Amino acid sequence: MKPQEIEQELINILKFSKRIEYSNIILYLVDKPVLDKVLQLELRVRTRNEENGIKKKNHFYDYAKIINSKYPAFKYTLSMKHKKKEIFDPVKVKKALPAEYEIWKNKSRAILERQIKEEDSSITDEEAIILRKNLEKEIALAKYNIDKVLKNYNDYDVVISTFEEYTYYPALYYVMDEPNGKIKPTDTHLRKDVPNILYYHDERPYSELRANDRMSRIIQDFDRFCRSIYIKKK
Repeated sequence: MKPQEIEQELINILKFSKRIEYSNIILYLVDKPVLDKVLQLELRVRTRNEENGIKKKNHFYDYAKIINSKYPAFKYTLSMKHKKKEIFDPVKVKKALPAEYEIWKNKSRAILERQIKEEDSSITDEEAIILRKNLEKEIALAKYNIDKVLKNYNDYDVVISTFEEYTYYPALYYVMDEPNGKIKPTDTHLRKDVPNILYYHDERPYSELRANDRMSRIIQDFDRFCRSIYIKKK
């Protein structure tokens, strides 16, 4: 199967499930039959990759984020959370340094080009040339310092952290009721580039639900109009 065919099949599987849009992410609330179809598609992708010698931790990463597949969530909340990356272990830092540099370099170039080419940009052609030259000097200096550190790594203390960026991402808090009677609250960041899939099932009576839980059920079952009106035929 080609990637486009996998994406289209996933769209067809999810098309009747509840779709929630929040801060540039798409979250689908799916029941067990739909989840099983998604997992069957994931298995086919994983099997194909393994037969072709492709080794991945998550073979379905390019197509969707499957949040929970074992037990259904019976409540959830969407919010924005600070997401940071922190690596302190010297061995892991040394291994990650070259990739971290490449990610920063490519992202910096892409951001600058986007700023230059925006329709309402006030950057002139002459200014764009200067900005590109300055960025390339910064990239060259960073490469020099990274190589210097890697050459004599034991002489340096090195940490990788995005703490100062204060990047906020959409996050999902959800609770699963496991068969052993334990209630398991979990949170996870959501992805913007692919659908996020939550296995969701809640049969609690409305009288037992708090306001937020009640809205989670309403969002799943009602149609939404005018941003704030939810309607369901009796």
